[in-house]
Parts: sequence; C-alpha cells; structure tokens
Amino acid sequence: MTVAAPERILIVKLADLGDALLATPAIRALRLAFPAARLDALTTVNGAAALALSPNLNRIVTFPKELFDRPAGIVHPRRGALLGRLAVELRASRYDAVILLHHLTTGFGALKFRALVAATGAPIRAGLDNGLGTFLTHRAPDYGFGPSPEWRYALDVVALLGATTEPVGPAIAVPDPSRASADKALEGAGVDGSFVVIHPSVGAFSPARTWPLERFVAVTRRLRADLGTHVVAVGSADDSAAGRALGAAGAVDLTGRTTLAEVAALIERSGLVIGCDSGIVHLAGMLGRPLVAIFGPSNAGAWRPIGAVEHRVGRRPFPDASAIVVRAGIPCSPCFYVGYGLGRREGCRVKTCLSLVTPEEVGEAALHLLRRQVSVAERDR
Repeated sequence: MTVAAPERILIVKLADLGDALLATPAIRALRLAFPAARLDALTTVNGAAALALSPNLNRIVTFPKELFDRPAGIVHPRRGALLGRLAVELRASRYDAVILLHHLTTGFGALKFRALVAATGAPIRAGLDNGLGTFLTHRAPDYGFGPSPEWRYALDVVALLGATTEPVGPAIAVPDPSRASADKALEGAGVDGSFVVIHPSVGAFSPARTWPLERFVAVTRRLRADLGTHVVAVGSADDSAAGRALGAAGAVDLTGRTTLAEVAALIERSGLVIGCDSGIVHLAGMLGRPLVAIFGPSNAGAWRPIGAVEHRVGRRPFPDASAIVVRAGIPCSPCFYVGYGLGRREGCRVKTCLSLVTPEEVGEAALHLLRRQVSVAERDR
C-alpha cells in the first residue's frame, strides 16, 4: 500500500553493528522511494558506526538501549530523565513516519517500543507484527526468526510505505579517506595483490557464536601454505590476543589498529573474508565480497549475510555462490533466536554445532571460493 510521501522519516534500529548493517538495504529503498525526504535513524553507539557508512541518511541519533533492557532501567531517576530528553527531541523533530525495524519478542519489549513510537507523535507507524503490534498503523507479518532473513523483513516493512521489496544498488559506501588509510596499512605490512581477511571474534551479546581460535589459526596456516596468499586479521582492541595468535601463524595483525570504515575498505579490497556470525561478515555481505561465514547456535535463516547460501558440513560440491554460510546442520541447531523468542543465548556447554565445523571444512570452502573467482575471471575474459 502506497502512502502519501512523508517528508520526515525516523528509522528505529537500536542494535549492534551486524543488525544495523542489515537495515541498510531498507534505508536505501526508502531513499529511492522518497528522495527529498529527511531520513534519520535512532540507534546505539555501535549501530551508529555501521549506519555512518550509509550515504542515504541525513542524521543519526544514538541512545543507550542497554540501560533500558529491564523495567528497573525505566524507573531509575537519572535514566528516566534521559528517556524524557529523548522523547522531547523526537517530538520536536515532527516526524511524519516511524519505521520500527524490530521484532516484538516480549511483552515488555513491545511496551517500550509502543512508548517510543508514541513519543514521536508520527501519524504513520510501520513495523513487524506478531500479534503485539497493535500500536502500528502499517504492519508486515512477522513469521518469527528464520523464515525470512532480517534484511528481508526490513524491506517488507518499508514496502508498506511504497518502497521496493528488493535490494537495489549499494546500501553502504566506503569513504575515500578510509580507503587511503587501509592502503597505507597494507603497504606498511608488505601486503600486495590479493589477500584474505579473517575476523576471529563476535560481539559481546552472545560469545557462544565464536569458532575456536585455534581453528582460525589452522585455516590461516593452510591458506599461507597452499596458496601463499596474504592473510589479514582484523578486529577491535579486545581481539589483540587473537590477532597475535594469527600473526604467529603468518597473518598480518591489524586488530585494534583500524576503524570500522577502514575495515570496510580492507574488505572491499580483499579476495575473501572468513568469520563467524558477526558484524564483519555482514559488512562483507553488504560490500558483495566472497565470504565464508561460520554459524553454530545462531539462526542462519535469520542472520545469514545478504547474498549468502547455506552449506552443510560434509556435503559436496560446494554451492555455486560467492558467499557461503558453513554450518553443521544438526537437529538442535539453531538454539539461539528461534520461533518468536531469544532461545539459548549462550548455547549449550558442548557447542557440538561449532565443533563439527572443522578447519578442514572451512579451509576447503575458502579454497573453493578463491578458485571460483579465478574461474569466473577467466570465463569473463
């Protein structure tokens, strides 16, 4: 259903890096549908780093969502004052439409988002509905986590206002200064030609998604031995120990030495990216780079990178795709974000779903994608 062209739109995505990146195709679709509109985003500090790569936003407003994940956060006097200031700012912006890019997984969460949307005073309120979205004026069906990837759900919501339902054009853009900084870092490390980016960690929200570091080390050694290709390790300062371990295996350690935009520039230049279910693999997906994403307890149906195809351990041949999600596919996986709920955020103790993803499997997938690029390039000559 097409609505009258709104002049001021607020996109609400209070999320970390990966989830915020998955909203960027929908933001791009809104910009194409309403080129003259003011598009603002409300997100977290981490989400802002991702959305800063979107050339389609006019303004990014940050808010510490984590302070209000429990009812006690709302009744706390100082935090209540913070909420009040946000409500005043949102109302003063006089938004015509609010786009809520969140599942309503709990009654308390639905109550929070109801209050947030009401604070804007916007007459158009669009979002996903699983039965808790009665406060929305425009509702897209929410079938739970997995039947549609998260980026597709976001496009379903903006389609309620008349935007396209398919990704169109680049959703993010790498700044030229970041490209220059990344080139300088590569030059300083003696990296020329093609290289593989490895990101060995995940965000703090669910460390259970992490593939064991020693397996990333084994893959690094194999890529260096079999192909002689450079491997570049990226991550935050918190990943410095992992970076040192990969460095000892022959990788160039850039962990803690780059901004997110500079990591994006490195990925843009790379021949392949390898990582777990994290924001960095979503960055690779948005940039259209060849990718091996390792999934364990988390829901690949919901959070697979855009363009990625699932590959289950042991199956051959590998999918004819440039981006692959590698997972064991055992009956108990996924156990994190299932149905309409959170599920087991920390997985189980044994992490069988990750232990079955061997370094040999990931190494073969990486070699397959690197060779596929050569074949495609030769075919297109």
